[in-house]
Amino acid sequence: MKIPERLAWTIDRLGIAGNETILEIGGGRGIAAALVLSKLTTGRLVGIDRSDTAIEAARALNEIDERAGRLRLIQAAIENFDAGADRFGIAFAVNVNLFWIDADEALKTLRGLLEPDGRLALAYEPPSASQIDSISAKLRARLETAGWRIRRVEEAKHAPLLLMVAIPR
Repeated sequence: MKIPERLAWTIDRLGIAGNETILEIGGGRGIAAALVLSKLTTGRLVGIDRSDTAIEAARALNEIDERAGRLRLIQAAIENFDAGADRFGIAFAVNVNLFWIDADEALKTLRGLLEPDGRLALAYEPPSASQIDSISAKLRARLETAGWRIRRVEEAKHAPLLLMVAIPR
C-alpha cells in the first residue's frame, strides 16, 4: 500500500498516546485509519465519511480492526454525526475543505464530541505552497470566530503541508 506523504506527516504529528478514542473526519479509502490503528494500543478509531464508496473501501482495507472492535466506520457528514456515548481525545481531518470554507455547524458538532482536553487537528496539502498562507488565514478565522483557540500551526519544510491544531474555548 502506497502511503501519501500528507497522511504519514499528519498522523506523525497528532501526538497519539495509544489509548485515545480518535475521530477521523472524511477518511476516504482508510489509509490514514490504518496508520492511526497501527499507533493505538487500547484506543479506538471512529471514521466517518459522506461517501458510501469511501466507507466500503476503508472497511475492506481495515476489516480485521473493524471486526476486533478497534474501528467503527460510519457513512455520515460531521454536521449530523451522532457519536452516541463516544467522546474523542483527538478529532482530525486531512484535506477536508469544509473547515476553511463554511464550518460553523461542523465546529459546533465537534465541540460536543471532544473530551474536555480533546483537540481538533486539521491538515491540508494544497496544490502549491503559495496557497498555504491563504488557507491558514481562512482556517484560523473560521476556528476563532466559532470559539476555538489555535494551539499549534505547523508547515512541512519539504512539501506544501499545513497542520492546525485547535481546542474549544
